[in-house]
Amino acid sequence: MKIEITKSQYKRIIYKLLDTLYGPKISYEWENDTIAIKSNDGELVFRVYTKSGRAKGCKKDMYVTSDTGEEINDFIPRAATRKKLFAKTLVSYVNEKTGLDIDCIEFWTTKTSKSGTEYDDKYHFNVKKNKKTNIY
Repeated sequence: MKIEITKSQYKRIIYKLLDTLYGPKISYEWENDTIAIKSNDGELVFRVYTKSGRAKGCKKDMYVTSDTGEEINDFIPRAATRKKLFAKTLVSYVNEKTGLDIDCIEFWTTKTSKSGTEYDDKYHFNVKKNKKTNIY
């Protein structure tokens, strides 16, 4: 049986999940050339690079920490997090909650080779250009 959900339903699901995991009032702190985005409990959830460490063509590049990525993957299949819609929704959520104008996102995903071996790969997406980008 195949179940289809709309983009707005998907967005609501992701927003509710993130509110549940990190609280409805996430905050941020400027730290030199980065911005630390923290949960209600004060734990680092995302880091935004504004100068060094950001990808080509990005003004504010959000990195999903490995702990956050693992937490999200406990609830959402890994295949769903490699999609453009997930990247757009996550950036949209953070922009709404913080007022920051983040335009890129990067996080680690697990892929499987043809031989069946799993390996980690970095997924980098530019929301404004609506495409995957090179990291450097």
